[in-house]
Amino acid sequence: MDNMTDEQIKRLAKLVAGEVIKQLEIREMDNILMETMSQPYELLIAELARLMTLMTTYEETEQYEKAAIIKNKIDRLQKQLEKL
Repeated sequence: MDNMTDEQIKRLAKLVAGEVIKQLEIREMDNILMETMSQPYELLIAELARLMTLMTTYEETEQYEKAAIIKNKIDRLQKQLEKL
């Protein structure tokens, strides 16, 4: 670290913080999805709509990695709804 400039340290800190935030968002979404899976049909539909909105937002802001994660969650939720 002695050879890194302050600017390089700040960039590294931002990258690390961004990754931590991304992982927390993913875990939060997983928790919400799992809680929702045991709820009535209407709540599952509401969660599906929320995820679709979130996916669209990520696509519009070119956050394709996050959009792909949300797409997988949407697919799982749709399969769960088909079983009801």
